[in-house]
Amino acid sequence: MKRAALLPLLLVPLLAGCQDRQARAEQAALARRVTALEAEVRDLRGQGASLWPTLPRASEATVRAAAGNCATALARALETYRSGSVTTRYPTRAQLATPDPCTGQRVEWISLEAQRYAFRVLSAQGQELARQSGP
Repeated sequence: MKRAALLPLLLVPLLAGCQDRQARAEQAALARRVTALEAEVRDLRGQGASLWPTLPRASEATVRAAAGNCATALARALETYRSGSVTTRYPTRAQLATPDPCTGQRVEWISLEAQRYAFRVLSAQGQELARQSGP
């Protein structure tokens, strides 16, 4: 009976040795992966100068998207007002609440009359980014 109880104690060092080998193999695999990732980072940093020209295009796309969101929200606000109006007319500028997406946007009104509207959303340099009109 004593021998049977001692058998698991004898297997513990063997199991620990297997775990150590497995841990060492996993650690070596991780070290190889880290080395490969570090090499990729060095390559990307070396290409950094060629990546910079794409950033202005990304910010231009963001500015255009924000202007488009403003134009859509403003047109929706105008149409919502008109559909709720007894005389089915568009609001005057004084009656119109500027939608949140238009905060900080430059809106140029071409016309805002009882039965039609037209406006443009401009960049800080005056370039047209979005346009809406109705009906």
